[in-house]
Amino acid sequence: MATADPKTALKALYDKESELNAQWERDIHEARKKHYEHNKAFYQRRAELATGWSGDTQTHHAPIVDFWLTALRKEHEIRKLVTKPDLGPLKSLIDIRIEWLEGFDYVLVFHFAPNEYFTNRVMRKEFYYEKTAEPTGEPSPLEMRGDRIHWKKNHILQAECHARIGTRSFFAFVSRSLVYGDAQTAEEETAEDARMMEDFEMGESIRDCVQPYALDFSSKVFGVEGNTQGEEDENVEEDEEESDDMDW
Repeated sequence: MATADPKTALKALYDKESELNAQWERDIHEARKKHYEHNKAFYQRRAELATGWSGDTQTHHAPIVDFWLTALRKEHEIRKLVTKPDLGPLKSLIDIRIEWLEGFDYVLVFHFAPNEYFTNRVMRKEFYYEKTAEPTGEPSPLEMRGDRIHWKKNHILQAECHARIGTRSFFAFVSRSLVYGDAQTAEEETAEDARMMEDFEMGESIRDCVQPYALDFSSKVFGVEGNTQGEEDENVEEDEEESDDMDW
């Protein structure tokens, strides 16, 4: 009886492993979507109590000052996006919601209270992934669409600062749109790939860490130790980052 070639057998196992991992990624994603949709009322109530805002009405004083700004700055990856010019505008952030689209596609929806910086009450950042007939693992980024920010006249200079800071600005991240494959030169393609991957990673961090664990980042308010990973290093990193930020 002939013995199967080990390389052939391993190739078959490799194909099966890829198929299993692809299914695992789809199962996780579908479970995440189902969990969020099932608990939307909880997330809305959490935002209302923590920020004091319900729709367009401020119902009470926020018990957790700068609730969402705090969550963003304490998450290991996202805090890199929050630069000095972002701090003032982000104080008006009152909720982060998720809209689930077809497949792996989704939208981050940022809700803001009325503020002195811009007229937007809602900003959307949409993420789209490649669709393939063959089962694959984690899908590849295809396109992202950001909303235009309508800065008020007395903050035009601040808007320019955000634009120049580029990937190191939260509001540049929210407003940026990019389609994979639009680059005209090899240099543009390299920059496009890097920016696309970074924005998709940041989007997933907000979706999977900041949004579901927002109260945990503020857990010390309740006298418990929660998500404090990297807090001691955070102050050092922020001081270093602020020294590199643009003067404005």
